[in-house]
Formats: sequence, C-alpha cells, structure tokens
Amino acid sequence: MRKLAALLLACMLCLFSVCPSAMAVSPDNGILVSGDYEYILLDNGTAMITRFTGGADVVVVPDHLGGVPVSSLGERSFAWCSSLLDVTIPEGITSIGDYAFLYCTGLAAVFLPDSLNDIGRNPFTACSMLADIIVSDDHPALQFADGVLFSRRDYRLVTFTAVRPRGPYSVPYGVKTIGASAFYACDNLTALTLPDSVTTIGQKAFGLCTALQSAGLPGSIDFIGASAFYGCRSLRTLSVPDSVTAIAEKTFADCAALRELSLPGTITFIGEAAFFNCSALEAIELPRRIRVISRSAFAGCRSLVRVTLPARVSRIEDGAFLNCVSLEGIDIPSGIRSVGADAFSCCYSLREIILPPECGMIGSGAFRSCFALTSFRFPDAAAEVPDELFAGCTGLAEVFLPSGIRSIGVRSFLACEQLAEIVIPDSVRTVRQQAFSGCLNLRRVTLPDPPAEIAPDAFEQCGSLSGITPGSAP
Repeated sequence: MRKLAALLLACMLCLFSVCPSAMAVSPDNGILVSGDYEYILLDNGTAMITRFTGGADVVVVPDHLGGVPVSSLGERSFAWCSSLLDVTIPEGITSIGDYAFLYCTGLAAVFLPDSLNDIGRNPFTACSMLADIIVSDDHPALQFADGVLFSRRDYRLVTFTAVRPRGPYSVPYGVKTIGASAFYACDNLTALTLPDSVTTIGQKAFGLCTALQSAGLPGSIDFIGASAFYGCRSLRTLSVPDSVTAIAEKTFADCAALRELSLPGTITFIGEAAFFNCSALEAIELPRRIRVISRSAFAGCRSLVRVTLPARVSRIEDGAFLNCVSLEGIDIPSGIRSVGADAFSCCYSLREIILPPECGMIGSGAFRSCFALTSFRFPDAAAEVPDELFAGCTGLAEVFLPSGIRSIGVRSFLACEQLAEIVIPDSVRTVRQQAFSGCLNLRRVTLPDPPAEIAPDAFEQCGSLSGITPGSAP
C-alpha cells in the first residue's frame, strides 16, 4: 500500500509539473503558447497576442492567457484567417496592432470594447465581407458610422468597409487623416471627395480601389503616402495640390486609365515607380525643382510620347523610362551626369537622344531594343561602353566613340543590323564577348593601336565583315 501511495504521489507531482508547460510553452524567442494563441509578455505585466492558429469561425478573444491579462492584439496577429466570420474582443484590450485582421476574407462582424483606445493601421485591411463593426455610441476613442470606422483620438478615418453600396463617398469634415490602407481593395468606391480638414493621406490609402474614377484633393493636403493610389485602374484624372512637395514611391503605379495628371511646381521629388505602368498617360509636365528621375519612375508608360526634363535634373536612375514604347524624344538637360541601367530600354519609338559631354556614367542596357534609334554620340566623359547598351537596336547606323573609352562591353552592339562602320579608339583596351555579334551589315572596323584584347566571338555573325584578326584592321 505504501508503494502504491508513493507511486500515486509521484504521478500527481508529474502532472503538476507538466500541465503548466502544456498551457504556456516558451521557446527561445520568448513566444508563449496557450491553445490556439501565441503571445508574449509585456513589460507592464500584460500579454500581447501575436498569432491566432485556430480554425474556428466564431471567436471570442480570451481576456487572460496563462493567468496573465491580455491587453493587446499584435500586428497581423489574426491575418489570413479565412475561416473567421465573427470576432468579439473583450473589455480590457486597449490596443490593436497594424493589419491585425489582414485578409480575413470571411470576417463579417467584429465587436470592439470601450477599453480599446489605440488602433493601428487599418486592422481590417482587405476584409472583403466586413459589414458591421460594433462599437458603443459613447465609445471614448472610436466611432462607426455609415459603414466607416473613425478614430476620435487622432481624427483619422481607419476603415472603409468593403460592403458599402457601390458609389461615391464624401469624407465628413473634421477628419484630418486618411489612414494607411483605409480604403484598400474597396472595389465599391467610384468617386471621392475630401474636405479641407484633411492634411494627410496614408500609404496604400486607396490602393487597389479598382472602380475609383475621380478624386478631389483639397489644398489642405501636404502629404500623400507611398502607393496611396496604387492600382486605381479606373482613375482618369487627378490634380495634386500645391501644398504637396513630394510624390512617394508607387503613388500612382498601375493607374492604367490615368490620362491627365497635374503636378504643382512645389514638387521637388518623385519616388521610385511613382508612375509605373500608367499606360494611358500621354504627357506630363515635370516640376522644375526635380533633380532626380528615380528608378522605374515612368516605366511602362506606354502612351508617353515626349518628355522634357527640368534643367536641374542631374541623374536618370535605373529603368526610369523602361518600356515607354511610344516615347519618340526626350530633352536631356546639360546637367545630366548619369543614366542608369535599362533607363530607356525597350523605348521602341525613341529616335534621338543627346547626352551632354560631361555625362560620365551610363548603365548597362540603357538603350537596349531602341529600334528607332539611328545615331548616338558618346559623351566625352564616358569611360566604357556598358554591357548590352545597344543590344537589339536594329536601326542604329552611326556610333561615335570618344578617345577616352577604355572598354566595349559584352553584347553592347548585339544585332545592330544597320551599323556599317565602327572606329574603335586607340584608348580601348578590351572588346568583350559578342560585342558586335549579329551586326549583319558591318563592313569596316578600325581597331585600336596598340592592339586591344578582343574576345574571339566579338564579331561573330558579322556576315559582311571578313579577314578580321585581333590587333589588325580589316
């Protein structure tokens, strides 16, 4: 009997020692687990839920985990839970992090407690079935009206629910900020009017609002965030107010119907891919204060015919005008010092481009597949012909290389079928692989003296050229 009692006692001790660890497991990263919830302990003695792992459709968030009160839902803590239909957040929770319920595509209703006073970037981004956000009428920090959630604390429009009737929307006066992703992927919004109380449009605020055709921006706005109108493929015209000084990255990317855009003279910066794939944009007047044409800024603007760069521009970055297939001409200011890789690649209609003598940096493939380009004079400051610079320029007939050129890159003149003659300066030390491959009409080449190192296949498939050997003129 004593042995049996001792055995039972040992079993009980084992159970007491195992059960707590089953409820709250703490790996090396400090994350604890309780049921369907992962959480961390905060310095104030409360818990933050970092991830929900369950598959239930109706969820009441626990107010305690492992005996510790829950005070917040972390960033993306319930994101991509497609099974969720209904969520109740209990009293005691004071904070919901950025994008907490991102892409919970089945979520239809959520209850927010009066204790909630801090709500991050649209927690309900891309919740395409969300119809009801339940908050009390006298909630101290939040208001839900006409299908829209507002934050009283910072006068912010937080969430525009995607199930509102299709049509226009006028933001009520008093709102100061259109929050990040507030209207994201709302395909029921057709027109937008903002009051002059609004000063800020957050990043991705109207991203993928595919039915949005017009947006009136008041003069009070002084900040428009990155990707603010990204993917608004029905937006036709827009006027940016004078109070704005910068166009952030991807602000109007993939606005495929945008034909008219007015930019004020106050703009000093246009970010990466700001107008990427604005395929209907035929013309744009760039403000005179701009100094840099950023990476991919106008890439894919297939209807853009001509561009005049402001006099202060000194740098054209990688892919700035990539795939601008209708671009016939561009006025380059005298201050340009560098042209990035693929800057004008696949500008099929580009007939002429003149770089100033001081432009010393040209990136690889900068003029690749510019079929209509017939002549090019290298700037005096250029030290090399970059790889694939004119590859596929089937109309290129004349090229003038300055005496400072040291090398001719890989496939730099690949398939330049109209090129009949090339004088390689004596300064050139290297002609790399397939540099002139496929130049079918190349008849005469003047090689440098002293002889340069010429790759064996530098002149392959040059059917009109015969008897060329490294170090000698044909």
